[in-house]
Amino acid sequence: MNSAAPPATPRFPVYRPIHKALRAFMSDTLVAIGRMDPDDDNDVETALEQARSLLAMLRVHLEDENRFVHPAMEARRPGSTDKTAHDHVEHECALADLDELITRVSGSQLQERTSAASTLYRRLALFVAENFEHMHIEEHDNAAVLWAEYSDEELMAIEAAIVASVPPAAMAVAARWMMSGLNHSERVATLLGIRQTAPTEAFEGLLAIARSHLNARDWAKLADALSLPPARAA
Repeated sequence: MNSAAPPATPRFPVYRPIHKALRAFMSDTLVAIGRMDPDDDNDVETALEQARSLLAMLRVHLEDENRFVHPAMEARRPGSTDKTAHDHVEHECALADLDELITRVSGSQLQERTSAASTLYRRLALFVAENFEHMHIEEHDNAAVLWAEYSDEELMAIEAAIVASVPPAAMAVAARWMMSGLNHSERVATLLGIRQTAPTEAFEGLLAIARSHLNARDWAKLADALSLPPARAA
């Protein structure tokens, strides 16, 4: 696999935050489907609902890249999206197949559910593996094109357009997995950027999501880095 060398000077992380969120969400969902008890209706529905939520988030992400990122690349370097655009078509088909498998598991009788659940788990595992490789290509090859052709200010404007296009419910799901998937410094940078550029309610909402999904140590480090008042940090 060909991969471009990272830039000598750090550039705007075009893919990193959302891809970390997706990797965390995909990994957690794969584990949830793998440990799902086919004999427990509540356990099955809980795991399947998480899988449905994952597929919905992946569709939004795919549409965003098709609508905003790929056109930007093609505008200044025609042909640069050929590989990942082809992958996206395959992803759409795979997402439809996974939807059908989820429906099959949900509607199956107990004696059939174990086999259907095993098929869903194996197919989801293959899909996750392929997506991890796909994201690696985007983070190296596609990002290299974007860094060569666009300034950081232009890339931030593209990201702002993407964020503005995402429905609030989908953004809440993305934020939940982003807050738990980013490392400490990335989390701090994200929240500081939101606090400086977005409405107060956007920062407060993201902060509440972080508080709900971080462990005590990570939350304490974040609260300290953001200089939150003691009453809010507790």
